[in-house]
Amino acid sequence: MLKIRRFYTLKYNKTLIIPCKEEGENFITILKRFEENVKDDTEILIVLDSKEDITYKFIDDVETKAKTIINPKEGVANAINFGIDSAIGKFVCIAMGDGSDDPTQVEDLFMLVERGLSVAIASRYSKGGQFIGNKNLKYFLSKYSGKFLNTFFFLGTKDPTNMFKAYDKDFLKKVGIQSENGFTLGLEMTIKAKLNNYKIGEIPTIWIDRSFGKSKFNFRKFLPSYIYWALKIVFRTK
Repeated sequence: MLKIRRFYTLKYNKTLIIPCKEEGENFITILKRFEENVKDDTEILIVLDSKEDITYKFIDDVETKAKTIINPKEGVANAINFGIDSAIGKFVCIAMGDGSDDPTQVEDLFMLVERGLSVAIASRYSKGGQFIGNKNLKYFLSKYSGKFLNTFFFLGTKDPTNMFKAYDKDFLKKVGIQSENGFTLGLEMTIKAKLNNYKIGEIPTIWIDRSFGKSKFNFRKFLPSYIYWALKIVFRTK
């Protein structure tokens, strides 16, 4: 009896994009968690800046359903853009490669955009959510500015800055991505969705700060971009 492999017949409807930079061997454990928790119709793209990234060697040494692509330009924002352009799925989810995002919630976020939302957000600050890690300036800015924007401008989320989100790819194509700083891209998409009357929703998440490696977040580079997008919603300018 002729057997047909699912590998050849499977059509990806969703794409999980994981930008990754110098995470090394620890990333393999994180990748396996994602693979164990996504469905068969979810494509996994790992985006690296180059094959010289130490993570590439470890990915290349293991058996994985994920596809590794090399970003032609450096930086988180460019990696995410390249991942979106390369994605097969109609819906995309962005998750970081540092282990802070919960792999069990990827399909929950996808379910929301499949049901009609344009942006589905994993919220650290909604009821049931939690931020576990160093309560630094980044934490206070993201929590209290997000609370302010949601209270006075009805964003539909208490955590607009979290990068762990799912999107309808048609929405991303229509509004475009301007952020050069990858860590403000999530805020940009939330603001654009609100200003253009797209649907936004959130689910609570428990976010755990990385336990290894070094964060790529740069507060000084992040702050001007954050202020720019926050002012967009304050003054209602598209």
